[in-house]
Amino acid sequence: MIAGTLAKIDRGDFAPADIIEREVAVIGGGAAGSHAAVRIREYHRKSVVIIEKEANLGGHVNTYTDPTTGKVHDYGVAMYFPYEDALDFFTWMNVNISLTSPGGQNNPIRYADFSTGRELANYSAIEAQQGLAAIQKFVEITTEKGYDKMVQPGYFNLPAGKAIPEDLLLPVGEFVKKYDIQAMLPFIYPSTGGGVGSRGDFNKLLTLTLMKAFPPGWAKAYLGQLPLYAVDGGNQRLYDEIATLMRRDVLYSSVVIESSRAQGNIQLVTQSRSDGKKKLILAKKLLIAVPPTRENLAPFDLDEAERAHFSKAKYGRSHTALVSHSKLPEAANIRNTPESAVQSPIAPFLQTPFVMGFTYANDLAPARVHQISVSGDNYTAFDEAAAQAAVQQALENLAKGGTIPDLEGEKVKVVAWSDHGPGGFGVSAEDMRAGWMEDMYKLQGRRGTWYTGGGLGADFTTMLWKLNDAVLGGLVKAAV
Repeated sequence: MIAGTLAKIDRGDFAPADIIEREVAVIGGGAAGSHAAVRIREYHRKSVVIIEKEANLGGHVNTYTDPTTGKVHDYGVAMYFPYEDALDFFTWMNVNISLTSPGGQNNPIRYADFSTGRELANYSAIEAQQGLAAIQKFVEITTEKGYDKMVQPGYFNLPAGKAIPEDLLLPVGEFVKKYDIQAMLPFIYPSTGGGVGSRGDFNKLLTLTLMKAFPPGWAKAYLGQLPLYAVDGGNQRLYDEIATLMRRDVLYSSVVIESSRAQGNIQLVTQSRSDGKKKLILAKKLLIAVPPTRENLAPFDLDEAERAHFSKAKYGRSHTALVSHSKLPEAANIRNTPESAVQSPIAPFLQTPFVMGFTYANDLAPARVHQISVSGDNYTAFDEAAAQAAVQQALENLAKGGTIPDLEGEKVKVVAWSDHGPGGFGVSAEDMRAGWMEDMYKLQGRRGTWYTGGGLGADFTTMLWKLNDAVLGGLVKAAV
């Protein structure tokens, strides 16, 4: 659709009950979109509507409740760390949080190559003290040089393209070698989900991209210098409270199928994924809080400049799940580690697609359930079916390699599954030097549209909330 074709959407095609008028329309009800909508309506006193493709709010927040025991397990966003005053949002929402720690960390770890299925009998992992010391040095370097302020909570303080520090555009392998902090890599690799597939060799990932998944703020929490919190009763509770607060200001199981965008005149046609019914949203401003992929933005009548800009970013795709299989070990973790790591323990990097490992969910015992993450480098093709096939193949390989007993025909059982969709951030060093990020921020407010979420900053909830505060300041003040 060509930009500016407002006449193509005819208000007369919709019954009055199917026309919704608001000051702001928010696309996506994940961590960024839900928080932004609450802030827009309750703090800035502007009317708002959220268009959410799923049947609930929360995005990457996934809480499973065991139907037998009532025990809960967060298998998506597992914890929150303090960043500036972001944790105040829990208090404002009257949601209780308590100190927590990463699940499964005390279980014994077995290392096996999931492609061959063989356990690595001679693998010697980098000692924790050495790895943590390298991460501490990473924090000191990035803080001393001011890189932390350039990448968190968003990139709005990043210097213009050619002035971006060369460190940030170095491949990860070169950056850690330059500062002699290679020992951090085996520790941060699982924490970043393997760079969400990293679309190839993790060593070649841009340091700037790495710092989206492992920013200095999170590194401090990882080191134990900041407390970690979880919502009492499961992290989904926060978003259930938001849903109760927003009530009719959320369109669930809905997607935008057509739009026209102009300053002060946003028209969106939505369609229900459950019954196919269409509605017309009329808004003055639009906030896009989903990953800015070509596919996600396709219904938003992008003009040539917008299409050219967003086409340069490449993404991986990740899934997180709870699975069970009687042949998986109880109260133990199996971590996918290539056989090459025996000779090079600082580079336990996997070829995509991969299952990162099987982590026993202690808090769901006595049920024998393991948490997994699965990543692929083709976000348009690596769907739930492909990811589940990768899990089954990993189990079959482990059985053939002797790491676990013969499966005896038993298939993996999916207890809970969540497709986390596009992730990572793959803009090349050349595109960054050419001004991709400054161009991204120039798009804020253009054609009545603003952007927020993981595509524009560090992908951690409390940082996204502070990014929201910065973006909403401009959105609310902008003239219609």
